[in-house]
Amino acid sequence: MIDEVLAELAAFGVRPKVRFVWSIEGSGVEEEVPDVIHLHRTMLIADRIPRAVVELSERYSALTFRAMIRHELGHALLFAAPKAARTPAFRRLFGDVRTKYRVGTVIDEVGRRIRRHGGLANPRYRRVVSLYAASHPHEQFAEAVRIALATHGDRGAIEAWAARHDAGHHAVAQIRFAAGWLATYR
Repeated sequence: MIDEVLAELAAFGVRPKVRFVWSIEGSGVEEEVPDVIHLHRTMLIADRIPRAVVELSERYSALTFRAMIRHELGHALLFAAPKAARTPAFRRLFGDVRTKYRVGTVIDEVGRRIRRHGGLANPRYRRVVSLYAASHPHEQFAEAVRIALATHGDRGAIEAWAARHDAGHHAVAQIRFAAGWLATYR
Protein backbone atom coordinates (compact mmCIF):
# COMPACT_ATOMS: atom_id res chain seq x y z
CA MET A 1 0.00 0.00 0.00
CA ILE A 2 2.83 2.40 0.84
CA ASP A 3 4.43 1.73 -2.54
CA GLU A 4 1.12 2.45 -4.27
CA VAL A 5 0.79 5.85 -2.59
CA LEU A 6 4.43 6.64 -3.36
CA ALA A 7 3.63 5.79 -7.00
CA GLU A 8 0.76 8.32 -6.86
CA LEU A 9 3.27 10.90 -5.65
CA ALA A 10 5.75 9.88 -8.34
CA ALA A 11 3.08 10.65 -10.95
CA PHE A 12 3.39 14.27 -9.75
CA GLY A 13 7.18 13.98 -10.08
CA VAL A 14 7.67 13.76 -6.32
CA ARG A 15 9.97 11.08 -4.97
CA PRO A 16 10.49 11.90 -1.32
CA LYS A 17 13.22 10.36 0.76
CA VAL A 18 11.01 9.29 3.64
CA ARG A 19 11.04 6.37 6.02
CA PHE A 20 7.89 4.79 7.38
CA VAL A 21 7.88 3.37 10.89
CA TRP A 22 5.12 1.54 12.72
CA SER A 23 3.53 3.17 15.72
CA ILE A 24 1.11 1.82 18.29
CA GLU A 25 0.19 5.28 19.56
CA GLY A 26 -0.98 7.06 16.41
CA SER A 27 0.14 8.37 13.07
CA GLY A 28 2.09 11.53 12.48
CA VAL A 29 5.15 13.41 11.36
CA GLU A 30 7.31 15.55 13.60
CA GLU A 31 8.02 18.93 12.06
CA GLU A 32 11.70 18.67 13.03
CA VAL A 33 12.03 15.19 11.46
CA PRO A 34 9.95 15.34 8.27
CA ASP A 35 11.59 12.33 6.68
CA VAL A 36 10.12 9.89 9.24
CA ILE A 37 6.43 9.08 8.97
CA HIS A 38 4.84 7.21 11.85
CA LEU A 39 1.96 4.96 10.79
CA HIS A 40 -0.56 3.71 13.31
CA ARG A 41 -0.39 -0.05 12.92
CA THR A 42 -4.05 -0.65 13.81
CA MET A 43 -5.10 1.38 10.76
CA LEU A 44 -4.33 -1.69 8.68
CA ILE A 45 -7.71 -3.11 9.70
CA ALA A 46 -9.47 0.03 8.47
CA ASP A 47 -9.22 -1.27 4.93
CA ARG A 48 -11.83 -3.89 5.85
CA ILE A 49 -14.42 -1.14 6.21
CA PRO A 50 -17.12 -1.36 3.51
CA ARG A 51 -16.54 1.06 0.62
CA ALA A 52 -19.89 2.79 1.26
CA VAL A 53 -18.80 3.67 4.81
CA VAL A 54 -15.45 4.94 3.60
CA GLU A 55 -17.23 7.12 1.03
CA LEU A 56 -19.44 8.59 3.75
CA SER A 57 -16.42 9.31 5.95
CA GLU A 58 -14.45 11.27 3.34
CA ARG A 59 -15.52 14.65 4.78
CA TYR A 60 -14.82 13.63 8.36
CA SER A 61 -11.20 12.47 8.19
CA ALA A 62 -8.83 10.00 6.61
CA LEU A 63 -10.34 6.65 7.51
CA THR A 64 -8.37 4.08 5.54
CA PHE A 65 -4.72 3.13 5.73
CA ARG A 66 -4.13 4.51 2.21
CA ALA A 67 -5.82 7.80 3.11
CA MET A 68 -3.75 8.06 6.27
CA ILE A 69 -0.51 7.57 4.29
CA ARG A 70 -1.58 10.29 1.84
CA HIS A 71 -2.40 12.64 4.72
CA GLU A 72 0.89 12.05 6.55
CA LEU A 73 2.87 12.50 3.34
CA GLY A 74 1.20 15.91 3.04
CA HIS A 75 2.63 16.83 6.44
CA ALA A 76 6.06 15.39 5.66
CA LEU A 77 6.39 17.24 2.36
CA LEU A 78 5.26 20.56 3.81
CA PHE A 79 7.55 20.20 6.83
CA ALA A 80 10.45 19.47 4.47
CA ALA A 81 9.63 22.55 2.36
CA PRO A 82 8.05 24.98 4.84
CA LYS A 83 8.55 28.04 2.64
CA ALA A 84 5.27 27.22 0.88
CA ALA A 85 3.33 27.82 4.10
CA ARG A 86 4.61 31.40 4.24
CA THR A 87 3.19 32.41 0.87
CA PRO A 88 0.12 34.66 0.66
CA ALA A 89 -1.71 32.04 -1.45
CA PHE A 90 -1.17 29.35 1.18
CA ARG A 91 -2.24 31.63 4.03
CA ARG A 92 -5.35 32.75 2.13
CA LEU A 93 -6.44 29.14 1.56
CA PHE A 94 -5.25 27.37 4.71
CA GLY A 95 -4.41 29.98 7.32
CA ASP A 96 -1.27 30.74 9.29
CA VAL A 97 0.55 27.58 10.38
CA ARG A 98 2.04 29.52 13.31
CA THR A 99 -1.39 29.32 14.95
CA LYS A 100 -1.15 27.46 18.25
CA TYR A 101 -1.34 23.75 17.48
CA ARG A 102 -3.75 22.15 19.94
CA VAL A 103 -4.98 19.25 17.90
CA GLY A 104 -6.27 16.24 19.81
CA THR A 105 -7.07 12.84 18.38
CA VAL A 106 -9.06 12.66 15.18
CA ILE A 107 -12.06 11.37 17.13
CA ASP A 108 -11.80 14.24 19.63
CA GLU A 109 -11.48 16.89 16.92
CA VAL A 110 -14.25 15.59 14.67
CA GLY A 111 -16.52 14.91 17.64
CA ARG A 112 -16.02 18.45 18.94
CA ARG A 113 -17.06 19.90 15.58
CA ILE A 114 -20.14 17.69 15.46
CA ARG A 115 -21.23 18.40 19.05
CA ARG A 116 -20.44 22.12 19.20
CA HIS A 117 -20.99 23.27 15.65
CA GLY A 118 -23.43 20.90 13.96
CA GLY A 119 -20.81 19.05 11.93
CA LEU A 120 -21.15 18.99 8.17
CA ALA A 121 -24.58 20.62 8.41
CA ASN A 122 -22.76 23.82 9.37
CA PRO A 123 -22.03 25.81 6.17
CA ARG A 124 -18.64 26.93 7.45
CA TYR A 125 -17.34 23.39 7.06
CA ARG A 126 -17.95 23.49 3.32
CA ARG A 127 -14.77 25.61 3.23
CA VAL A 128 -12.51 22.72 4.28
CA VAL A 129 -11.92 19.24 2.93
CA SER A 130 -12.94 17.54 6.19
CA LEU A 131 -14.03 18.23 9.74
CA TYR A 132 -10.58 17.19 10.92
CA ALA A 133 -9.02 19.69 8.53
CA ALA A 134 -10.78 22.46 10.44
CA SER A 135 -8.54 21.82 13.46
CA HIS A 136 -5.39 23.58 12.15
CA PRO A 137 -3.87 24.92 8.91
CA HIS A 138 -1.41 21.99 8.84
CA GLU A 139 -4.35 19.58 8.94
CA GLN A 140 -6.19 21.53 6.24
CA PHE A 141 -3.19 21.20 3.98
CA ALA A 142 -2.57 17.50 4.74
CA GLU A 143 -6.24 16.72 4.04
CA ALA A 144 -6.07 18.66 0.76
CA VAL A 145 -3.00 16.63 -0.22
CA ARG A 146 -4.92 13.46 0.68
CA ILE A 147 -7.66 14.30 -1.83
CA ALA A 148 -5.23 15.68 -4.42
CA LEU A 149 -3.45 12.32 -4.42
CA ALA A 150 -6.72 10.36 -4.44
CA THR A 151 -7.92 12.31 -7.49
CA HIS A 152 -4.47 12.37 -9.13
CA GLY A 153 -4.84 16.15 -9.24
CA ASP A 154 -7.33 15.88 -12.09
CA ARG A 155 -9.57 18.98 -12.14
CA GLY A 156 -12.63 16.99 -13.19
CA ALA A 157 -12.03 14.37 -10.50
CA ILE A 158 -11.56 17.10 -7.88
CA GLU A 159 -14.83 18.77 -8.94
CA ALA A 160 -16.63 15.40 -8.90
CA TRP A 161 -15.27 14.65 -5.42
CA ALA A 162 -16.43 18.06 -4.17
CA ALA A 163 -19.89 17.65 -5.69
CA ARG A 164 -20.27 14.14 -4.25
CA HIS A 165 -19.29 15.37 -0.77
CA ASP A 166 -20.92 18.81 -0.82
CA ALA A 167 -17.59 20.57 -0.40
CA GLY A 168 -17.54 24.22 -1.33
CA HIS A 169 -15.41 26.26 -3.71
CA HIS A 170 -12.84 27.06 -1.03
CA ALA A 171 -12.23 23.35 -0.36
CA VAL A 172 -11.87 22.79 -4.11
CA ALA A 173 -9.32 25.63 -4.24
CA GLN A 174 -7.40 23.99 -1.38
CA ILE A 175 -7.25 20.66 -3.23
CA ARG A 176 -6.21 22.36 -6.47
CA PHE A 177 -3.51 24.29 -4.64
CA ALA A 178 -2.20 21.06 -3.10
CA ALA A 179 -2.20 19.33 -6.51
CA GLY A 180 -0.39 22.27 -8.14
CA TRP A 181 2.10 22.43 -5.30
CA LEU A 182 2.80 18.71 -5.63
CA ALA A 183 3.37 19.15 -9.39
CA THR A 184 6.08 21.75 -8.71
CA TYR A 185 7.56 20.16 -5.58
CA ARG A 186 11.26 19.44 -5.77
